[in-house]
Amino acid sequence: MSGYNLLAMEKKRTKSAGISEKVISLLDIYTLIARNAYPSVYSLKEKLEVSERTVYRYLEIINMIDSIEFDKEHKGYKFSHGSRLKKLELSEDDVKLLLTLGETVSHLGRPVKNSFSCLVERLFTILKKPAAQETLPVAIRMPDAIESENFYDYFNAISQCIMDKHSIDIVYKTLHSKEINKRRVNPYGIAFHEGAWLLIGYCQLREGIRHFALDRIQSLKDTELRFSTDSDFDINAHFASSWGVFDEDPVEVTVRFASNVAQYITRKTKWHPSEQRTIFPNGDIELTFLVAGIQEIKRWIYSWLPNVEVINPQWFRQQVKKELAGSARSYS
Repeated sequence: MSGYNLLAMEKKRTKSAGISEKVISLLDIYTLIARNAYPSVYSLKEKLEVSERTVYRYLEIINMIDSIEFDKEHKGYKFSHGSRLKKLELSEDDVKLLLTLGETVSHLGRPVKNSFSCLVERLFTILKKPAAQETLPVAIRMPDAIESENFYDYFNAISQCIMDKHSIDIVYKTLHSKEINKRRVNPYGIAFHEGAWLLIGYCQLREGIRHFALDRIQSLKDTELRFSTDSDFDINAHFASSWGVFDEDPVEVTVRFASNVAQYITRKTKWHPSEQRTIFPNGDIELTFLVAGIQEIKRWIYSWLPNVEVINPQWFRQQVKKELAGSARSYS
């Protein structure tokens, strides 16, 4: 393999491949044209480190948003009718929203945080205004992302493979059995739950859709082999029956809450899309859910002790009874 190709591959590996990379590239080009910098295809190719074909594709997208044309005198592109970006303004509410979103994404790990920061910086560059330095006194109470040593690289690589529809090879260490094995996965999407980023994809070893925590991945490689996405797969529908992210056999669970916590239960219209709610004359509330397994909902139920009782199914009720009895013995 030539030295040039090796260099190109190294750039591809080290270059940030966050979800918003293409958006950021489009904003870069839009900004250069708005500033009357008259960027050419060659200069954009060098700046963005992409192919000419990719540059032309970006220019086509911008042309659909705001008509551009090639200026022969300056040998670069300009807006046909002036830059509309000069008319763009941020209201005080817009800035507050950006600050709030910034606080939110700060918990999601470096890849998302860095991509969001770059996006905001470019937005303010387009507006020719200094980036907002003030902070908004808002606290988003959610777990910070669990980040392993290679988390940043893995997140970016998986994001790129999802967009490119490339299968990936991973070495994975399961959390419970500690088993380490090799998997080839067709990545369909990623999800964030209780501080953990999860890869959702079709595992060719298990021949089914599986979840892989990014912090449990020992190594990862883009195979550069394209796959066809399952046309029936929808990531939101995939999690519809889960209490969180677990995907197990469906179970109908009924729990009853004492009247003294009823006001906390009714603060939310629904705790789960499948919820059926009954309010009794004495103020107790009974909720019935159809969920994928009981492991995640059980942790939620236990957070309401001693003001909650599992009604059905009976085997689940007995399991809870046994666990609580064992816990009570620890305090005797």
